Amino acid sequence: MFNLFSSKKKVKPTEITDSNFNDLVFNSDEPVVLDFYATWCQPCHVMVSLINRLVKEEDVQGKALIAKVDIDANPALAKHFEIKSVPTLLYIYKNKVYERQAGLIPYPLLKDKVLKFSEDVK
Repeated sequence: MFNLFSSKKKVKPTEITDSNFNDLVFNSDEPVVLDFYATWCQPCHVMVSLINRLVKEEDVQGKALIAKVDIDANPALAKHFEIKSVPTLLYIYKNKVYERQAGLIPYPLLKDKVLKFSEDVK
């Protein structure tokens, strides 16, 4: 007997919170791309859809942890990283912020930046 439903697992960005940040980001051995967003922010919805698309790309999988942080639910992280506007992307490796990108970024550029970042820091 076979399953009529797709057996593919859903690939989604990792949800980072004030409580799991240290385990998933601070102690990470892989590069991290962190999307700070707010649910009320329309450009953030666009960026989240780009991030959702990015994590499904086979050539991106395993290169970096793609994650997101809701600034309203996790104000300590937003304050720590001095997030002044959303969406904001942080490129982090070994607990160092290598780049900060505020605002929307076109998908091809986003993908290229993530791949280049993961290659440059390893």
